[in-house]
Amino acid sequence: MAHPPDTVPGPEVLVLGAGASGQAAAGYLCRIGRRVLVADSRPEAKIQAASALRSLGARVHCGGHPPSLLSGMSLVVTSPGVPPTTDILKAARREGVPVWGELELGYRALGEPAERLVAVTGTKGKSTVVTVLAEALRAQGTPVRACGNLGEPLTALAGSFGEGEVAVVETSSFQLATIARFRARTAVMLEVGEDHLDWHPDLLDYRRSKARLFENQAASDWVVFDGDDPVASGLARNGAAASGAGLLPFGGPAGAHDPEVVLDAGRVVRRDGAATRVLASLAALRLGGRHQRKNLAAAAAAGSLLGVRRDAMEAAASGFSGLPHALEEAGSVAGVRFVNDSRATNLQATRAALEALSGDARDGIQLILGGILKGGRFAELEGSLGPVEGIQAIGRTRDRIAAEIRSVPVEVHDTLEEAMETALLRSRRGGIVLLSPGCSSFDLFENYGDRGRRFCAAVARLRGVPGGRR
Repeated sequence: MAHPPDTVPGPEVLVLGAGASGQAAAGYLCRIGRRVLVADSRPEAKIQAASALRSLGARVHCGGHPPSLLSGMSLVVTSPGVPPTTDILKAARREGVPVWGELELGYRALGEPAERLVAVTGTKGKSTVVTVLAEALRAQGTPVRACGNLGEPLTALAGSFGEGEVAVVETSSFQLATIARFRARTAVMLEVGEDHLDWHPDLLDYRRSKARLFENQAASDWVVFDGDDPVASGLARNGAAASGAGLLPFGGPAGAHDPEVVLDAGRVVRRDGAATRVLASLAALRLGGRHQRKNLAAAAAAGSLLGVRRDAMEAAASGFSGLPHALEEAGSVAGVRFVNDSRATNLQATRAALEALSGDARDGIQLILGGILKGGRFAELEGSLGPVEGIQAIGRTRDRIAAEIRSVPVEVHDTLEEAMETALLRSRRGGIVLLSPGCSSFDLFENYGDRGRRFCAAVARLRGVPGGRR
């Protein structure tokens, strides 16, 4: 049941951003009778949804977010891509205009259904955990929606979220930075690394935004967290200490907390005092790599709180072949495999990709790296470069990569396609060309999906180019 519309300030609402979340927010607000102005920094020719937004009754302002747009506004709903340091958001806070993110609006639009929400955050693995958990619930007949930062905005569920449905919501630091009352009965925090420092002013702010996942929880709620990661553990334990919520760490050493979920003898098990319950067999997992085993442990831990059976979790794990642009096979050329990991937009993800492929990399990896670095230093990869024979650097940080990485040869390129051609020439038959940039894509591409599609298209073209070393 939708939340009473009178809890949404009105009558005038400014929506910042005309992407998927902005469109969902504007559509809902128009339906409940608010007068909506959607503002986007792009020119109208780049905004595909402009005419659709106007057909809903919204006004559309293109080409920027001048603070003058705040005149007469009762609420600002901001999209994840708009940094909090944007002048209009700073002005809104100075003038006392409430600022919500689309996640907060969606929560209220659905009637604040905390007891039917699972929210997942962390630096890497969110989409995988959300997908596997949602599929496990679906496998045992529970109506479920996988949404949030993964794809469908939470607000888009308004009017169609059934009484018995569960929403598994991927929540980014951007979205959590702008919540007010958002709450999930089951809150999951994966490993927290260094990311999005192009949006957050510093690492502390990034971590604080992640920790907001717990701030509205109650004693009846649960905090599921990566017990191997000291940052996630600290944030989770502090959050639970304030709310009284239960703690369920996964992947940590036996005896760290009771109950706990651990990887043990090829299984994910939950230990509750003297009792041990098998949640899933790791043999069911189609995808390799330590990070995928930890993702399954996270999904199984959360699932154990929702009554997910072992057979349903294993069915979900065995049916999960990976997300688009995440260690996705893109084909081979002259005996060289091309792997599209464009979804790796931070260095933690690139390290995980190299670890996952290390067993298949006897003939070496040519790594395509670079873009807009969101935190950390490329030198942090040095300990993971064992199977890498060369780095082909692209994007804004290509020269920085060449300066920071000394253990393997680095070549710099103006385009992705040029980097791929060189990587092929440097590869041996049986080798791997891996696109795992460790960076966001917005210097050369529309988004990571565009980057991955360009990579796959170039593989098809390279089939007509002679291979490299033999």
